[in-house]
Amino acid sequence: MENSKVNLKKKLLYVSITGMVYVLIYFLSRHYFDIGQQFYMYTPSWAARNVLWLAALISVIPSFFGYYRFSIITLAGYILGVIAGEMFGGFQSNIPPVYPHYGWIIWGAVYILAAITGILVEKKISKNFSAQ
Repeated sequence: MENSKVNLKKKLLYVSITGMVYVLIYFLSRHYFDIGQQFYMYTPSWAARNVLWLAALISVIPSFFGYYRFSIITLAGYILGVIAGEMFGGFQSNIPPVYPHYGWIIWGAVYILAAITGILVEKKISKNFSAQ
């Protein structure tokens, strides 16, 4: 009984932390990096408007089932994907929005790789526990 309470608290802690980080990312993206804002950047703005909540669900839901590493890895993949997409996605960042910006493709590739990595890590961890 006590172990299940600790397990539930741990699950809720990971769900809460991951969820709050996504809410913080949304707030920062929409209020600082969105169109018309002082620090406008394409990839954070696009990701917050189009895929943030889906990515958040994909990251948070596995925490309910004890897959904490997957949640952390996909959250890191979201953040790294946005950063890499912004850094390497545009050709001419001084003339928006008429140039092609591939930040969204880079973000998607990094996020998918993070999800695959998270799945592989969780499988490896579960194999190690079952072998003991």
